[in-house]
Amino acid sequence: MPNPGVAAKPSCDSCFFGENMLCAVSEAAPCPTYRPNHPGGLRPPQQLRLNFRHERRLQVAWAFPSPAEQGALHA
Repeated sequence: MPNPGVAAKPSCDSCFFGENMLCAVSEAAPCPTYRPNHPGGLRPPQQLRLNFRHERRLQVAWAFPSPAEQGALHA
């Protein structure tokens, strides 16, 4: 029984492109375009979710100078 915490080594037999006869690589070794073959088809990798902190949304990190400040700089 395979260990669920350990990923299987990539092979052409488990590649989405090889299984669906879309592979254009003539070598038998796994290539950089390897994607696992899932029942749902080719799907993008899961993205990390961004969680914003409430107090940071209220602070301005950088802002343009006001018209009065711009005038004082160029006067």
